[in-house]
Amino acid sequence: MFVPTRKKPTPPNAGRKSAYVARNRAALLRASQRVLAEIGPEASIDQFAEAAEISVSTIYKHFDNKEALIAAAYIEAFHDWELWADEQLKGIDDPLEDLVMPMRLFLRVKKTHPVYAAMSARNLADIPKYFHGTEEGLVEHIAELMKKKIIEIESPAIRIRSISACLLAGLADQLLNPTATEKDADATVEVILSILGISPAKAKKLAHGPMPDLTK
Repeated sequence: MFVPTRKKPTPPNAGRKSAYVARNRAALLRASQRVLAEIGPEASIDQFAEAAEISVSTIYKHFDNKEALIAAAYIEAFHDWELWADEQLKGIDDPLEDLVMPMRLFLRVKKTHPVYAAMSARNLADIPKYFHGTEEGLVEHIAELMKKKIIEIESPAIRIRSISACLLAGLADQLLNPTATEKDADATVEVILSILGISPAKAKKLAHGPMPDLTK
């Protein structure tokens, strides 16, 4: 029979120590994000340490290697963007707009989250692997819309892969093409909606409708 072990008593200073470690890790990730924005993933471990004003050995107390540090920095940046985007979605009741608005916001990341945008621009090929759980969330969202008969499509898995590719191409255009406009970003979303079987008129309305105030 399995018997769980009794939990060891928590030392009085454990909470303070844990918070201290968490703050140090967060500061290291912020510094690493600046390095990734300015230099890219080819930056040396010494450059990450110098930016964070810590020793290389301290980095290895938090992460096994440089690749783990880079992955954590990208995932944390995307998570911060997600939290911000969730705030922008408050008050949206239309389930289709709730699907579309995050895409429109994401393609404006250069305006709203310039450090994350610069990080992404220097490592576009690897960005999809840092979209932590995003495609799974899109699958669930679209499945729910299909269940409610809001959209009716065949081969949803293939369409979702096409949507991901289209969104990444739109992001690359916004980040790397100096002449790209927000209207171009919304046109990308319009194409994505056509992949989901949305009528052209409705797609145009959803993709080019009012946006939250992004200057706050």
